Amino acid sequence: MKQHSNLNSVMETGDHFKNGAGTKSQMIGKNYRLSAIAWLISMMAFCLIISGCTNSTQNKSGANHDIPVFDLTKNYPEMELTADEDDKEYILLETKDNVLADADFSIEYLSDQYIVGKNRRRGDIFIFDKDGKVVSFFNHTGQGPSEYTFVYSLAFDEKAQEIFISDMPNKNQCLVYSIDGSYLRQFNYPENSTIWNLYDFDEQTLLAYNSLSPVYDGEMEINQITPYVFLSKKDGSLISRLDLSFPNRLPDIYRQVAGQMQVGLPLGFGGNLKYDDEFFIVNRSTDTVYLLTQDKKLNPLFVRTPSVFDENQVLNIFITFKTNTYLFFESTTFNFEEDVKRMLNNQPTVRLTQRFAYNMQKKQLFHINKESKERPMADIYGRYEVFLYRADQLVDRLEKGELDGKLEQIARKIDAEDNPIVEIVRYK
Repeated sequence: MKQHSNLNSVMETGDHFKNGAGTKSQMIGKNYRLSAIAWLISMMAFCLIISGCTNSTQNKSGANHDIPVFDLTKNYPEMELTADEDDKEYILLETKDNVLADADFSIEYLSDQYIVGKNRRRGDIFIFDKDGKVVSFFNHTGQGPSEYTFVYSLAFDEKAQEIFISDMPNKNQCLVYSIDGSYLRQFNYPENSTIWNLYDFDEQTLLAYNSLSPVYDGEMEINQITPYVFLSKKDGSLISRLDLSFPNRLPDIYRQVAGQMQVGLPLGFGGNLKYDDEFFIVNRSTDTVYLLTQDKKLNPLFVRTPSVFDENQVLNIFITFKTNTYLFFESTTFNFEEDVKRMLNNQPTVRLTQRFAYNMQKKQLFHINKESKERPMADIYGRYEVFLYRADQLVDRLEKGELDGKLEQIARKIDAEDNPIVEIVRYK
């Protein structure tokens, strides 16, 4: 299946990135030693693959686990992934004159009670209830002490009714608002931090991720080697670091000089997934996929190949959602040279994407035999598969006769300028 997507270009200004013969006995001894060395090297290479290709610390609690290794370029048994109409729920997000989402709208949080979204470019924050009705809407973009300049990441604490906004890179701090948009507090991130993403870990703690710039050429610091940190929700102080380090870390953005311009292609660090009280960790600098539990312990689930350090075949994986049995993820193959050409020509990228299901109990991998119709998956991860439909595109597809079922009924009721429609698919 091919996936079409538009990438945000990032403009950067800095610079990146003797043999001899011997006696017979000597030759026998030398050959024996060479064989022993070759065997040792091969065993070391195997161990390195199992541990995540030398770039992540092996979790102590998972050290004795039998960790499967999957070559994502190979064929695996196919698994049908279909859903009946009764398994699909559609939520029409309420449209108001002052509450309008556009093409940059993304869903950041979804539960049985709330849908929280943002428009990163404009700085809009949207909160809807479970039926799609507007709970609140605010935009506090500005240079003031209680304002943010850019909504880079958002975390929602549903129990405390608090929204955490990571304002990066201008202020490199976190601002906290109530669910109605009232300013509550703010805090600076720890020194030398570059927080790209925030996650609601528990009642007192945020899980934060430090990015690595492609133009960084200095000595790696602790926040770059060990990028996942636990921060206090109250004041942003550093509580602890996740025991996962990357001495040979790869940047989160691929940078290439194209004529007079320097183009950055965001690769993503894998799309970490929160499922109830569990987190699934995927990072561009390790071949291992981890489960993070509430006691802050890491358990390796499986190792992927080709390695993240294979420059001849750049393949990233992105977790999408989880059920009680399966962890679902996608693999995307990158062709940087072709991506840059298409970007400079204002063309969408075309990438080879495959979908997988990992049976966590039986440690088996399956290819997903997905429905042929492509649907716009929402930028959110959790217990359901979630899609986000723009109203104007649904109306256009209705006119072309491309819709049926519930989507056709919805498209007949909406206006092209309405807010998006959310589809939630619950697989049995």
